[in-house]
Amino acid sequence: MLYAGFWKRVLASIIDNLIMWFVFMIIGLILLVVRLMGDWEPSPAETSLITDGSSPIFTMKMVGQILLNWGAMWLYHAIMESSKCRASVGKLALGIVVVDEFNQKLSFGRASARHWSKFISAIILCIGFIMTAFTARKQALHDLIARTYVVDKRELDHILREQADRGAGM
Repeated sequence: MLYAGFWKRVLASIIDNLIMWFVFMIIGLILLVVRLMGDWEPSPAETSLITDGSSPIFTMKMVGQILLNWGAMWLYHAIMESSKCRASVGKLALGIVVVDEFNQKLSFGRASARHWSKFISAIILCIGFIMTAFTARKQALHDLIARTYVVDKRELDHILREQADRGAGM
Protein backbone atom coordinates (compact mmCIF):
# COMPACT_ATOMS: atom_id res chain seq x y z
CA MET A 1 0.00 0.00 0.00
CA LEU A 2 1.30 3.44 -0.86
CA TYR A 3 0.83 5.69 2.16
CA ALA A 4 0.63 9.47 1.74
CA GLY A 5 3.73 11.22 2.99
CA PHE A 6 4.20 14.24 5.19
CA TRP A 7 4.48 16.96 2.53
CA LYS A 8 1.53 15.72 0.48
CA ARG A 9 -0.59 15.81 3.64
CA VAL A 10 0.68 19.30 4.53
CA LEU A 11 -0.28 20.59 1.08
CA ALA A 12 -3.73 18.98 1.37
CA SER A 13 -4.17 20.69 4.74
CA ILE A 14 -3.18 24.05 3.28
CA ILE A 15 -5.75 23.63 0.49
CA ASP A 16 -8.46 22.70 3.01
CA ASN A 17 -7.57 25.65 5.26
CA LEU A 18 -7.70 28.05 2.32
CA ILE A 19 -11.14 26.71 1.38
CA MET A 20 -12.39 27.10 4.96
CA TRP A 21 -10.88 30.61 5.21
CA PHE A 22 -12.61 31.61 1.97
CA VAL A 23 -15.96 30.21 3.16
CA PHE A 24 -15.66 31.97 6.53
CA MET A 25 -14.71 35.22 4.78
CA ILE A 26 -17.75 35.04 2.45
CA ILE A 27 -20.09 34.30 5.36
CA GLY A 28 -18.57 37.17 7.34
CA LEU A 29 -19.03 39.56 4.41
CA ILE A 30 -22.65 38.48 3.96
CA LEU A 31 -23.35 39.03 7.65
CA LEU A 32 -21.67 42.43 7.50
CA VAL A 33 -23.75 43.50 4.48
CA VAL A 34 -26.96 42.26 6.13
CA ARG A 35 -26.07 44.21 9.26
CA LEU A 36 -25.24 47.37 7.31
CA MET A 37 -28.37 47.14 5.15
CA GLY A 38 -30.63 47.09 8.21
CA ASP A 39 -31.20 49.92 10.62
CA TRP A 40 -28.27 48.86 12.70
CA GLU A 41 -26.98 51.09 15.40
CA PRO A 42 -24.39 49.97 17.89
CA SER A 43 -25.75 48.79 21.23
CA PRO A 44 -24.41 50.43 24.39
CA ALA A 45 -22.10 47.44 24.85
CA GLU A 46 -20.79 47.76 21.29
CA THR A 47 -20.37 51.51 21.72
CA SER A 48 -18.38 50.97 24.91
CA LEU A 49 -16.32 48.42 23.05
CA ILE A 50 -15.25 51.12 20.61
CA THR A 51 -14.43 53.61 23.35
CA ASP A 52 -13.50 51.53 26.42
CA GLY A 53 -11.69 48.55 24.93
CA SER A 54 -12.58 44.97 25.72
CA SER A 55 -15.85 43.94 27.31
CA PRO A 56 -17.41 40.60 28.32
CA ILE A 57 -19.80 40.80 25.34
CA PHE A 58 -16.89 41.19 22.94
CA THR A 59 -15.17 38.20 24.53
CA MET A 60 -18.33 36.09 24.30
CA LYS A 61 -18.69 37.00 20.62
CA MET A 62 -15.11 35.90 20.00
CA VAL A 63 -15.61 32.62 21.87
CA GLY A 64 -18.85 32.02 19.98
CA GLN A 65 -17.14 32.65 16.64
CA ILE A 66 -14.25 30.34 17.52
CA LEU A 67 -16.66 27.56 18.55
CA LEU A 68 -18.67 28.08 15.37
CA ASN A 69 -15.49 27.86 13.26
CA TRP A 70 -14.34 24.70 15.07
CA GLY A 71 -17.76 23.15 14.56
CA ALA A 72 -17.75 23.98 10.86
CA MET A 73 -14.25 22.57 10.41
CA TRP A 74 -15.19 19.39 12.30
CA LEU A 75 -18.30 18.88 10.15
CA TYR A 76 -16.38 19.60 6.95
CA HIS A 77 -13.69 17.00 7.71
CA ALA A 78 -15.90 14.39 9.36
CA ILE A 79 -18.59 14.51 6.67
CA MET A 80 -16.12 14.48 3.77
CA GLU A 81 -13.91 11.73 5.21
CA SER A 82 -16.88 9.51 6.12
CA SER A 83 -18.55 10.01 2.74
CA LYS A 84 -17.98 8.02 -0.45
CA CYS A 85 -15.22 10.54 -1.24
CA ARG A 86 -13.20 9.32 1.78
CA ALA A 87 -11.31 12.61 1.76
CA SER A 88 -11.52 16.35 2.11
CA VAL A 89 -11.26 18.53 -1.00
CA GLY A 90 -7.55 19.11 -0.36
CA LYS A 91 -6.85 15.39 -0.12
CA LEU A 92 -8.94 14.68 -3.22
CA ALA A 93 -6.97 17.31 -5.13
CA LEU A 94 -3.78 15.42 -4.31
CA GLY A 95 -5.20 11.95 -4.96
CA ILE A 96 -5.16 10.71 -1.37
CA VAL A 97 -7.93 9.31 0.82
CA VAL A 98 -8.46 8.31 4.46
CA VAL A 99 -9.37 4.69 5.23
CA ASP A 100 -9.69 2.39 8.22
CA GLU A 101 -7.56 -0.72 8.83
CA PHE A 102 -9.73 -2.69 6.35
CA ASN A 103 -9.30 -0.09 3.56
CA GLN A 104 -12.94 0.95 3.97
CA LYS A 105 -14.39 4.42 4.34
CA LEU A 106 -14.55 5.79 7.85
CA SER A 107 -17.69 5.97 9.94
CA PHE A 108 -18.74 9.47 10.95
CA GLY A 109 -17.69 8.64 14.53
CA ARG A 110 -14.20 7.53 13.52
CA ALA A 111 -13.79 10.54 11.22
CA SER A 112 -14.85 12.76 14.14
CA ALA A 113 -12.39 11.05 16.49
CA ARG A 114 -9.64 11.55 13.91
CA HIS A 115 -10.51 15.24 13.57
CA TRP A 116 -10.64 16.01 17.31
CA SER A 117 -7.45 13.99 17.91
CA LYS A 118 -5.64 16.54 15.74
CA PHE A 119 -5.77 18.88 18.74
CA ILE A 120 -3.57 16.41 20.62
CA SER A 121 -1.20 16.30 17.64
CA ALA A 122 -1.08 20.10 17.69
CA ILE A 123 -0.73 20.85 21.41
CA ILE A 124 2.40 18.74 21.74
CA LEU A 125 4.31 21.23 19.58
CA CYS A 126 2.92 19.63 16.39
CA ILE A 127 5.03 16.54 17.02
CA GLY A 128 1.90 14.49 16.41
CA PHE A 129 1.85 15.77 12.81
CA ILE A 130 5.61 15.46 12.31
CA MET A 131 5.40 11.77 13.28
CA THR A 132 4.00 11.18 9.79
CA ALA A 133 7.49 11.49 8.34
CA PHE A 134 8.89 8.82 10.65
CA THR A 135 6.26 6.09 11.06
CA ALA A 136 6.27 3.01 8.82
CA ARG A 137 2.73 3.61 7.53
CA LYS A 138 3.06 7.41 7.46
CA GLN A 139 0.57 7.83 10.34
CA ALA A 140 0.27 10.97 12.42
CA LEU A 141 -0.67 10.67 16.09
CA HIS A 142 -4.34 11.34 15.30
CA ASP A 143 -4.25 8.50 12.73
CA LEU A 144 -2.82 6.13 15.34
CA ILE A 145 -5.50 7.20 17.84
CA ALA A 146 -8.35 6.73 15.31
CA ARG A 147 -6.73 3.70 13.62
CA THR A 148 -6.79 5.35 10.18
CA TYR A 149 -4.47 5.57 7.20
CA VAL A 150 -4.01 8.17 4.48
CA VAL A 151 -3.28 6.36 1.23
CA ASP A 152 -2.90 6.95 -2.50
CA LYS A 153 -6.40 6.76 -4.04
CA ARG A 154 -5.34 5.11 -7.30
CA GLU A 155 -3.41 2.37 -5.55
CA LEU A 156 -6.30 1.77 -3.14
CA ASP A 157 -8.78 1.54 -6.04
CA HIS A 158 -6.47 -0.97 -7.76
CA ILE A 159 -6.22 -3.11 -4.61
CA LEU A 160 -9.99 -3.01 -4.04
CA ARG A 161 -10.62 -4.02 -7.69
CA GLU A 162 -8.23 -6.97 -7.32
CA GLN A 163 -9.98 -8.05 -4.12
CA ALA A 164 -13.39 -7.80 -5.81
CA ASP A 165 -12.13 -9.81 -8.81
CA ARG A 166 -10.74 -12.52 -6.51
CA GLY A 167 -14.04 -12.58 -4.60
CA ALA A 168 -16.06 -12.86 -7.81
CA GLY A 169 -13.82 -15.63 -9.11
CA MET A 170 -14.44 -17.90 -6.13
